[in-house]
Amino acid sequence: MIYFPDSKNLYKKVFWLCRLRWFAVAGILLATTIAMGFLNLHLNYIILFLIAGLLSLSNLIYTLFLRFYLRRKDENNFIKIENNINIQILFDFIFLTLLLHFSGGIENPFIIFYIFHMIISSILLSKKWTYIHTTIGVFLFASLAITEFLGILPHYSINKYIDSLIQNDPAYLFSALLIFSITSYLVVYITSSLSGQLRAVEQKLKSANIVLLEKDQIKNEYVQRITHDIKGHIVAIKSNLEVVYKHFVAPVDKKNQEFIEKAYNRTQKLNEFIYDLLALTNMRLNDKFDREPIDIIRTLDSAINSNNSFAESKNINLTTEYSIQSPFYPSIKSSIEEVISNLLQNAIKYTPDGGKVHLKAHSDGIFFTITVTDTGYGIPEQDVPYIFDEFFRASNIKSTIKDGTGLGLSLVKAIVDRHQGTIVAKSKIGEGSEFTVTLPYNLIEAKRS
Repeated sequence: MIYFPDSKNLYKKVFWLCRLRWFAVAGILLATTIAMGFLNLHLNYIILFLIAGLLSLSNLIYTLFLRFYLRRKDENNFIKIENNINIQILFDFIFLTLLLHFSGGIENPFIIFYIFHMIISSILLSKKWTYIHTTIGVFLFASLAITEFLGILPHYSINKYIDSLIQNDPAYLFSALLIFSITSYLVVYITSSLSGQLRAVEQKLKSANIVLLEKDQIKNEYVQRITHDIKGHIVAIKSNLEVVYKHFVAPVDKKNQEFIEKAYNRTQKLNEFIYDLLALTNMRLNDKFDREPIDIIRTLDSAINSNNSFAESKNINLTTEYSIQSPFYPSIKSSIEEVISNLLQNAIKYTPDGGKVHLKAHSDGIFFTITVTDTGYGIPEQDVPYIFDEFFRASNIKSTIKDGTGLGLSLVKAIVDRHQGTIVAKSKIGEGSEFTVTLPYNLIEAKRS
């Protein structure tokens, strides 16, 4: 199976490798300092510190190159990053071999870091490159051990017992190299197999997610077409009913008026439901929105005025509190008024007659914050995480108020998300609810990955 890594995921893993190398540099410096100050080993400490410095310099160069690739949108970046990883691991093996040569060779327990790099290679690269790196690592370690044993390279001993065993028993050296080689390839085989399985699952999940997104797009387009067509028919029915309901043509007797009023009210509710559903679907279908500076105070007043009569009909005390330092906010047209109006309408609807609803707005040029507080029925604690889901209605409200659609807060959440803001709900049964919307002034254009 050919593995095509995800760009973001690959970048994260390579930067992770660079971060690990800084820990390795710190470990070398610490171990060398301890050996020099406390262990009294006869080693060339200047060379060891120099290796740590070269490893730091190379890691800095790797990081700069990676950041350069990250800024460039180049279709060949995958190949360049893969080459970068190959170079990193190859030089790590070389630095590790040099480090071991000047600090005990085969006697040094840090030979385990060869296998550590082989595991990293199996995580980041394909099987082919993993086995190539494993072969290079085994070759470098074996060459170091054999050349030191034959006296071609000097041996800096840190353990006289292992040194004596190697010098007097070549079979021990051969066995150690054989075990190291078998262990290296076995570890690589296991980790590569596991990594391959994980990558296969990852690819399947990505493919399934793409299919789901495509189906969701089709669903949204279908809902948009259907609701748009239904909206036209509902508007026509509502207009005709309004003519009869308001006696524009002729008076209607009391008995028929009652049925017409019910039909008119139901049509009105259905029209609101279709509007919310259509607005929510459009919000999800469109990636780009035209933003323009809106007058916050005028928008707040408009939302308040549109809900005043509703509040008065329930004898609800609707109060406001403004603290506006930056009066203009870059918003999607009409969206912020939709958010405010929807939150107010919900607060009034779910507050018993004679209750209180308070709107607080604050703007400082960095954030625009809207808080709507009511003394309503409240929301059960277990329902709060789901109130922004489509068609969800709190369990204690379904039997009390039956004409809700469960789409209002979904629409609010969608608008807030489009403005890269947050919405937080707090509520207690019998005490009321509080919704806080925080919107940043500095909107960054979102890009679909």
